[in-house]
Amino acid sequence: MGYRVLLVVFLLLVCTENNIVQRAAEDYFPLREGSWWQYANQSDTVLVEVEPQDTILQVPCFPVSYNGVPAYLVKHDDAVSQYIRTVYNHAGSDHTVMENFVVRIELPLIEGNAYQHLLSDSIYVASQLIKAVYELTGLVVGYADETGYGNVYEINLTTIESITTPDTVIADTNEVTEYYAPGIGMVRFQEAASEYHLIEYNIP
Repeated sequence: MGYRVLLVVFLLLVCTENNIVQRAAEDYFPLREGSWWQYANQSDTVLVEVEPQDTILQVPCFPVSYNGVPAYLVKHDDAVSQYIRTVYNHAGSDHTVMENFVVRIELPLIEGNAYQHLLSDSIYVASQLIKAVYELTGLVVGYADETGYGNVYEINLTTIESITTPDTVIADTNEVTEYYAPGIGMVRFQEAASEYHLIEYNIP
């Protein structure tokens, strides 16, 4: 009896590990030039397009435009990172306080994985210290099998971007929940009170 229990436990562990390895091998972020995805809610649409590769801070990355507004992304084996640049305007001139890449999503996707990444830097402008901070908190909530998509991962992302001057602190917080399917990428996302669903896509 004890042998059978051990065998069942062993088989469960092996099957679970195989499923994790199989999902880890899937491409949930097909960043390829010419790829595009269109999302819609009840009143609006969002077109996401991968543009030709660019280089920022000597890092090859893809501009991914959201209705024409680009986000610069780079995918490594252990993460999808995003270029962040914080600008402070003084007397009509822009001053770059901080620029770097921050991990947006840790890879491989593992259910329950919580992570946090921080960027910070400062400069002097007109003899005043200006400090910028970008903080990202992520959580891979879990995954579920969805008809037509396979194993879909739910990821919660919260970002806080702030600029501190001698007089003020300006902070902007953004929360989004994204759902990713293998071989397709993001199939829906939620921000504020809106939920957008994938209606059409093309991946070369």
